[in-house]
Amino acid sequence: MAGGKISPRQKMINMMYLVLTALLAMNVSKEVINAFKNVDSSINKTIKVLNDKNASTYSALEDAAADPQTKEKAMIWKPIAGKISSLSNTLIADIDNYKMEIKKASKLEIKDGEEVYKYDDLNSNTRIMIKNKKGEEIYSKVKKYKEDVINVLKSASVPENMKAQHFAAIANFEKSLPCELIIPKKSSYGKPYPQNAEGWTQSSFYMTPAVAGITVLSKIQNDVKSSEGMLSDYCIAQIGKVKIIYDKFAAVASANTTYCMPGEEIEITAGVGAFNDQAKPSVTINGGGVALNTDGVAVKKIQAGGPGEYPINVAISFTTPAGEKKSVNKVIKYVVGQPSGAALMLDKMNVFYIGLDNPVTVSSGTGDEKTKLSASGGGVTLSKSAPGKYIVKATTVGEATITISDGKQNTPFKYRVKRVPDPVTTIGGTIKGGKIPKGTLQVQQGVKAVLENFDFDAKFTVNSFEYTYVPKNGDPREGRVTGDRFSSEWTSAVNACKPNDVFMIEKVKVTGPDGSMRTITGVSVQIKM
Repeated sequence: MAGGKISPRQKMINMMYLVLTALLAMNVSKEVINAFKNVDSSINKTIKVLNDKNASTYSALEDAAADPQTKEKAMIWKPIAGKISSLSNTLIADIDNYKMEIKKASKLEIKDGEEVYKYDDLNSNTRIMIKNKKGEEIYSKVKKYKEDVINVLKSASVPENMKAQHFAAIANFEKSLPCELIIPKKSSYGKPYPQNAEGWTQSSFYMTPAVAGITVLSKIQNDVKSSEGMLSDYCIAQIGKVKIIYDKFAAVASANTTYCMPGEEIEITAGVGAFNDQAKPSVTINGGGVALNTDGVAVKKIQAGGPGEYPINVAISFTTPAGEKKSVNKVIKYVVGQPSGAALMLDKMNVFYIGLDNPVTVSSGTGDEKTKLSASGGGVTLSKSAPGKYIVKATTVGEATITISDGKQNTPFKYRVKRVPDPVTTIGGTIKGGKIPKGTLQVQQGVKAVLENFDFDAKFTVNSFEYTYVPKNGDPREGRVTGDRFSSEWTSAVNACKPNDVFMIEKVKVTGPDGSMRTITGVSVQIKM
């Protein structure tokens, strides 16, 4: 673009265009940044709860060491727990240093006693974690931490008749400790990630905002504290006669990632932070019950959809040692990133509705003129309304795939196709039932079908309905109306009605935006005294 026989002025204009394009490509929305800040804050609150819980465990170990009845066993397990605590605190402090390095590189300031930095800085993570190989250092330290704490457990002096049980527990910890640095098999472009320190660093920090890197490191600190809690609980359980009383319980819910690309897998883990057998947590994720695994936590995997911010609703019910029933609801937020190659964003929601014009926005790195769309499934057709803007029409309930071709690669996006939900029957567009004055009913012109809490301006036409007038001390009168306006017989009945008389509208037939006819639930009213 800046080569060839062109004037110096034109070369400068072309170069400025390239710089602007690069800046636009790297822009991170304020909503995404706020999502990361919220997740990081939530993780740090969980770490504080785990710190308090672990402190109570160490206090119980101190009490056991001072009790003549438990001193002998306590003097075996208290030093083991102390070494695990020391290893955990060292790694936590190291990660705090890495976090501070990212913040300083992102222009850290202290304002009103709080740390503020350039949360959307896209260079600090890449430079510090990848170019300076600090990410690989973290990867090695986390791996070594897990090996070290397991070796500390192995060094415990246990009776001969307990060794088999002890080493079985160690084998379980080797599998279950949450200090696993998961590496995706492939990037959003299909390129395989090396399953090593380099692959983890690339997948976690390459061209991510500074606050995203901070959140990844906070997640590791949370895992370390959870591991410390599991191991210290095991130590005190070996003492036997000590009764552990937790004065704080925390319902823990987290995702294995807070930033992903379309099609990647998100794993949700939920349970009770204290992990006491009496807690007996019951977990639902997005409305569905999830069974607990052997570690007392529920794990659910979901598939990431299109770009944007999404909530996951987690409900956890558990019983405290005192027998008190508690329930906690949490919302985990995660962000699906936009691949640099191509992206498709629904302007309304993550669904195509039959019979409606579903507007979508499309972008790709090669520009609108080189971007092509194709559709399959759901009876979907596409029409372009403006540069980067399309209207999607669908005819069949199911799943549809929109594929974006930018001249370099094809990127598919899957979406649901649904019918517009049923409307609500109303009298005059506002009355949904109950007791109303006679005068209010007299001025109504007919029946209206109204869509509530729906993002589209979709209309339903009332074709016909049946009604029953029930006088308090008389025989019911029935009628049928074609269209949406009340008949003269209805009007006569309303004019003659008395308090406590009832009007019921049923078998309401409507035609929706997809052209199909439906029968929807009716409405009834009673005349006020």
